[in-house]
Amino acid sequence: MGKTSPKIVIIGAGLSGLACARVLVKSGIPFTLIEASNGVGGRIRTDVVDGFRLDRGFQVFLPAYPEARRVLDYEALNLRPIYRGAQVFVKDRFHRVADPLGHPLDALVALRDETVVAMRDKWFTLLLRKEAFGLKQPPRDLPEMEAEDYLRAFGFSEKMIDRFFRPFFGGIFLEKDLRTSARMLLFLFSMFDRGGSALPAQGMQAIPDQLAEALPPGALHLNTPVAHVRRGEVALESGELLQADHIVLAVSEESAFRLLPPGAINMPKPARSTTCLYFAADEADMPVKQPILHLDGDGRGPVNSAVVLSRIAPQYAPPGRHLVSASIVGMPSSHELEKVVREQMTRWYGPCVQRWAHLRTVQVRHAQPEGRQLRLEAGPLDPIMEEGLYRCGDWCEDVSINGALLSGRRAGETLLRAMGEAI
Repeated sequence: MGKTSPKIVIIGAGLSGLACARVLVKSGIPFTLIEASNGVGGRIRTDVVDGFRLDRGFQVFLPAYPEARRVLDYEALNLRPIYRGAQVFVKDRFHRVADPLGHPLDALVALRDETVVAMRDKWFTLLLRKEAFGLKQPPRDLPEMEAEDYLRAFGFSEKMIDRFFRPFFGGIFLEKDLRTSARMLLFLFSMFDRGGSALPAQGMQAIPDQLAEALPPGALHLNTPVAHVRRGEVALESGELLQADHIVLAVSEESAFRLLPPGAINMPKPARSTTCLYFAADEADMPVKQPILHLDGDGRGPVNSAVVLSRIAPQYAPPGRHLVSASIVGMPSSHELEKVVREQMTRWYGPCVQRWAHLRTVQVRHAQPEGRQLRLEAGPLDPIMEEGLYRCGDWCEDVSINGALLSGRRAGETLLRAMGEAI
C-alpha cells in the first residue's frame, strides 16, 4: 500500500462498508477500503466447490427490502423466487403451508389440513398481514416484547407457533425460542408478504460483488487485516500505520470491540451461530420438484430447514445435478453430525438420501449479532463514535441485509456532512 496517508479509511468490505463506499463514490470523495479476507461480502460469501455454489450458511434475499431496492440492480442479480410457503414435516409426513395470494390453488387444496395451521390461525394470519402492511422498518411504536409473546398475545395457537413460526422465523433469527424483538418479526413478515424471498442466480456473493463493481481502481485492499484502531490512526497487522482524518468501522460488533481501545464500546453478547450441511444429488435421487422450503415441525432432529437450492436457481449446481442445504440453528460439535442429519433427511425424503454426496459442512460462529435482535426500542446507533471515527453494520441498525446497507449509507452521509460536503 506504499506510504500514502489516506484521508478516509473504511475498515471492512462487507455490505455496510460497501454501502458506505458507494456514498463516497457518488460524491467523488477518495477513500481507501481495507478488508482482512480475500474477498468482499463479509458474511455474504459464496464458495464454488466442484461446480456447486455454496453460500456460507443458508441465506435468502428479500426483494422488498427498501434499501436494497434503492441501491441494487435486481435485473442484473437475476433473482430466482422461492415458493411462498413451506412444506412442514409433522407426524411422519409433509404438510403444505401456502400463501393464498401467491399460490391460491395450493392454499385451497391445503385448506382442510389443520395439522399445522388451524382455521383460526388462517384468520389471524390475515390480521397479521394487515398489522404489518406497509412497514419499511421495524415499527418504533410497538411496545418492546419477544416475538413468541407477541404471537401468542395476537391469538395464534400453540400448534401454529411451534410447528410453523418457530422453525420458520427461528431459522431467520437463528434462535428457536423466538426471543427476538417482535418489532423485527413484524418487519420481516411485511418484507416476506410484499416480495417473498429469492436467491441471486449466481449465489449470494453476487450482491456484494455488484456493489464492489463501482469501487474506483486501487481503492480496495484485500488480505489487509487490522491490528487496532485509534482516533486518526489505523494500525495494520503488517506493522504499517495509516493516518486518516476519518475512519469508518464497517466490521462486526465483535471485531469493533477487539480493534478499539478498551471501554470504547461495551463487550457484545455472544453472537448467534449457524451450521449448514451441503449435499450433491443426481436427478434420479431428487424427489423434491419445487423451489420450496422444508421445515422441521416436530422438533425431532438437528435440521431446522432444508431446501434444494438448484430447484430455486439451477446455476447453483452443475447440469443434471442438484444441491441440497440442510440448516441447523447453532453449532453442534458431534463427529456424527453428518450421520444424524442423513437419518433425519431420510425420514423426510426416503432412502435416496443415502446416495447423496456430502460436499461440505459450513459453520458460521458469528452469523448474527445478539444484542440488536433483542431490543430495537432505542432506534439505530449513532454512526459517530467520536470526532473522525464512525461505525456501521447490521449491529448498528437492524439485523438484516437491509439494515447493513442502510447503516452503511447513513455512516457515509454522516461522514460527508462532517466534511461539509453536500449530500
